[in-house]
Amino acid sequence: MDIGALTDATLRDLRRPRDYPAVSLLLPTTRRSPYSGEDPVRLRNTVAEAKRRLAEDPKVTRAARMDVEKRLDAAAAEVDLTHSSDGLLILAAPGEHQVWYLPRSVPQRVVVADTFLTRNLVAARLLGEPYWALVLSESETRLWDGAGDTLEAVTDDAFPVLPELPDHQDALPGRNFDKVGNHSMTEREEAHVERERQYMRKVAGALMPVLERSRRPLYVVGLREQIALFEKVFPARDVIAARVENGGAVGKSAHDLLTLLHPAFDERRSSRRGEVLRRLDDARGSRRFTSGLDEIWQTVRQGRVALLAVEDHYQVTARVDGNGGHPVKVESPTEPLAADPAIREDVVDEIVETALNSGADIEFVPDDTLAGEDRLAAVLRY
Repeated sequence: MDIGALTDATLRDLRRPRDYPAVSLLLPTTRRSPYSGEDPVRLRNTVAEAKRRLAEDPKVTRAARMDVEKRLDAAAAEVDLTHSSDGLLILAAPGEHQVWYLPRSVPQRVVVADTFLTRNLVAARLLGEPYWALVLSESETRLWDGAGDTLEAVTDDAFPVLPELPDHQDALPGRNFDKVGNHSMTEREEAHVERERQYMRKVAGALMPVLERSRRPLYVVGLREQIALFEKVFPARDVIAARVENGGAVGKSAHDLLTLLHPAFDERRSSRRGEVLRRLDDARGSRRFTSGLDEIWQTVRQGRVALLAVEDHYQVTARVDGNGGHPVKVESPTEPLAADPAIREDVVDEIVETALNSGADIEFVPDDTLAGEDRLAAVLRY
């Protein structure tokens, strides 16, 4: 499934406990070379690693192992390695399996636990946030429904929006001919401007009900003058995430339009990261800041975290006592990990899930962004 299919309800269901073992397989895929010979080999090796882990795990019964192995084989058979994505997540547990294509790079990993690994889904959904793309032109205005690198044209009663045809009298070559050089051309120009203004009002009127149903960032594409005129009559300018100046986008394919939009996406992500760092700095000054695995493990379990910032690929295997005490990193874990019930294979994933359950904002930042904060930082509610 594409990340656009990940709803809040689906994510909640994926985070619930499973019958042991719940297996999560992560592997990078080659977006720009979809027929790469490395991807099938990597997939086979990752599935084989998961099966080895199951066979050596004393907590896995024979029946559960056979069931999950069958699920892993079925999931691997369903994978389309020509799919345009940067990462792949396979989830398998007794009685179920799923395949998710991720628009972000992921490390190659196998995790066996009683819950699925979901942090990469959360991060991918942030990266592939839903948006609208409005493409303005004199001939028609089109609306596109987007999520990450998935883009579909909206075709309904409202879109595409076509301009009103001008009064046919305006096209007559002899109309007001005797006034040419006086004020007739100004009248025509004013009429043309008014038609453009009415056209933009029509576009804004068609767009507002869409935003009322689903308020998302809006990317506006068109000539500078068109965008400026649209903004003058558009009552919800705060949703405009970016303005992309291009006068020939109305006829572009989804692929070509995405190429045009990518710099705006990158700028928005950079701005978002800057906002996260600003919130963390502000929290330091007001003594609502904390960082590091131990402190965040405690505060997130207390429901005190308002914003959690996590480095993209930060993962920690730790020993936690039965009362949810302080996690102690296990630098060189020995297999099978399940032989020690105090071992948590990825406590960072648990922290992310706990923060989500308490209503915290989650933001993933590039590796080494939080090197001075032990890779984790948070803004506290109190």
